[in-house]
Formats: sequence, C-alpha cells, structure tokens
Amino acid sequence: MNTQTQQSVDMGGSAIVAEGLGKAYQMYDKPMHRVWDLFLPGGPRYKEFWAVRNLYLDIPHGATVGIIGENGAGKSTLLKLLTGITQPTTGSVRVQGRVSSLLELGAGFHPEFTGRENIRLNCSILGMSEEEIAERFEGIIEFSELGDFIERPVKTYSSGMYVRLGFAVAASVDPDILLIDEALSVGDEHFRGKCTNRLNEFREQGKTTIFVSHDIGAVKSMCQHVVLMDQGEVLEQGPAEKVADEYLKRAHARGNERLSALNRGTSEYPRWGTGELETLEIEMSGDDGAAGHVFHTGQAFRVTIPWKAHEAAQEPVFGIGIYRSDGTYINGSNHFWRESPIHLGAVAAGEEGVVEMDFERMPLLAGQYYLTTFLYDHSKAAPTAIDHREHALTFEVIDAAGHQHGLLYLPTRWTIKRRHGDALREEVSER
Repeated sequence: MNTQTQQSVDMGGSAIVAEGLGKAYQMYDKPMHRVWDLFLPGGPRYKEFWAVRNLYLDIPHGATVGIIGENGAGKSTLLKLLTGITQPTTGSVRVQGRVSSLLELGAGFHPEFTGRENIRLNCSILGMSEEEIAERFEGIIEFSELGDFIERPVKTYSSGMYVRLGFAVAASVDPDILLIDEALSVGDEHFRGKCTNRLNEFREQGKTTIFVSHDIGAVKSMCQHVVLMDQGEVLEQGPAEKVADEYLKRAHARGNERLSALNRGTSEYPRWGTGELETLEIEMSGDDGAAGHVFHTGQAFRVTIPWKAHEAAQEPVFGIGIYRSDGTYINGSNHFWRESPIHLGAVAAGEEGVVEMDFERMPLLAGQYYLTTFLYDHSKAAPTAIDHREHALTFEVIDAAGHQHGLLYLPTRWTIKRRHGDALREEVSER
C-alpha cells in the first residue's frame, strides 16, 4: 500500500494525467554484469525491457476506470507509476488528491507485527494523524472480519486475510483516488461483495477508482472507462463495453493459437484399446462452423470425431467425457445409452466415418477444460476399450457476461413481486 498527495498546477477536471509515460528495466544475464558495468569498460551489458512505453492517460475526477490486458501487459507497472512507488524512465505523471492503493499482497505489512499493530503502522505511513487512527481503528478491524487473527502476526495470515486487512486499511484513509491491483480476486465471495459495495460508495461520493482485473464481467458492470494494454502500450481506451469486447476478441484469438499448438504436440496422456478402430484428429467448432479451442458461455458448439476401421468390430460405441482442468468430471455421454439409441452394429475393415455431437449452448462458465474420448466394444458383457484417449483435446471457455459464478451456466427465470396497498408490481428477468 502506498499514499501520495501531489497537487497539479492546472489539471482542470483531471484526477490523473500521464504524458509520454514509460518505464524501462535493465535486464542482466548475470548479477555480476551489473557490477562490471560500474567498474569495467565494454558495457553496457544489459538489455532494456520496456514494461510501459509512451503511454497517455487523462482520468477525470469521479471516474471508475478498469485496466485490462493479458499477464505481462504492463498493468501492475502502470499502477506503481501512478502511485509513485516506481519512478518513470520517460514522461510524467500528475496526480491531484490523496491516493491510496492496494497492490501486491502483504506490501507495507511487517510480518512479525500483529494485524492490530500493522493497522497503526500503515495508517501512519498513509499520513493519518493519531486522532484519525483512533477514530477509524475499530471500524477497520470490523470491516476486515479477521476475528481473533487480528492479534496474531500477519506472517500467519492466508492470502485472503492479507486482502481483508489491506483493503480495510486502504479504504479507511478516505482517499480521493483508490488504486487496486487484482488483489480482490483472492478474497472469498462474501468479502468481494463488501469491497464492491465500498467501491460503489466511492463512486457515489465522486471519488476516483482505478483497478486492474481479469474479471471482465466486473469491469463491464463497474467501469465507465476501460484501458486495454498489451506489451506495455495502450491498444485501446474508451467505453467499457467496446474495449472489453475487443479484449475478449484478442483473448479468443490468442487462446486458439496457444491451445492449437498444445493440442498439436505429442500427447503425454494415456491411450489404450484393442485397436480395431482408430479415432483421428478431434475438433471442436463454434456456431460459425470454424474449428477452434476457445468458446463463449452460451455459444452453440460441435465436437467432431473422425474414425477409420483397421479391422472388423462387432458393436463399437463412441462417447466423450468433459472434464475441468483439475480433473473434475463434468459430463459423459455416448450414442448408445440414450432414449433413442444409435446402433452402429458391425463395422467392416476399411470403413471410415465421422461422429458429430451438437450442443445447443455451452453450459460451462469461464475456465480451462478438456475432452476424453471413449470408443468401446459393447458386443461383450463388459464393454472393452477399442480406442480410449485421455485428455484428447484441451479447450477454454470465456464468460463475457459474468452474470453467474461457479462451474455451470444455468438459465433461470427470476420473478420479483411487490405489493404496496392494492397495487401489485411484478418484474421478470429471463436468464
């Protein structure tokens, strides 16, 4: 956490103005090379890495701004530049008002001090007087909900406890500008709700909030303005809906590229069976018919399994299993165990074909998943594997709306009825 108060000579209605902002780091192959550059000729021996380059921002007072982008885009470095923790290599930052920030977990906390002692320490660092600390002290403890842990050293805290204490202190400063770097993502659902309510209060009070997040649903719902970064530069900035959609398009394209390379690699996962039939390259495709590996919650999709028969088989049955990346089994089905089963019957050597499974909508929420394919001989008392492929294809799901949490998207119909006197009011929301 950090606080910075810097008055600009003339910033008009702007809380933060950054012009030509850049931050370069010197990357040495070996630590000794840094010493050699100080005393020996032949340097420099480092490579420059620009975490932020030629950036311009003009954030008005009272705005809630989201900063999005993939890991390594420069988002965290930008926040450190805005708070004054890191000094820019090029350009300037002008800030008007008291700044409070919640950046890296545990930043500003002394590990040997208790939560109670760290509250006093951090409030002092943030420029609060003894009277202000005394006035807000119990409120900070209450908001953090740490219970008896407030008397224990923070080195014993979990990441979620760090966030509780850090946000409680940062919010208590009553800042003009609050900056948050993804820290709330490690908190539990209840505490994230409390933090969201507090951020809404800041917005209603005309305060400025800037936060880094990968939760696109939260960005869309809370921010009027969004900045999209990539490789240290601003790709786009503007209305939340427009910029967030651009980010999702880029994430979709990069995810397809990355997962395609992964699926083309040599599989390290088990594959077994008697081998009369062989399944070939498995594909997933979206509602536009294009093969890919990244899909949106609610999007129609298809799984295609080409196959060929090397030898005759009596009663082959194809199936798939869908798993979350941690191995959680989500669903399994085949074309035989159905209300209207498909009996493939005997297959002759040399036959070829394709199995297609069409899904009306993707029921999964955001995350990484994989398919396992089953090809078993059901002519025997106990179905026998012909070609069983574990982890045959990896795919990713993006939930742009972010209206639900958990594993599955469940379409729902909400109805709220209100009565005031003789008047009955009913509101209905589908899905």
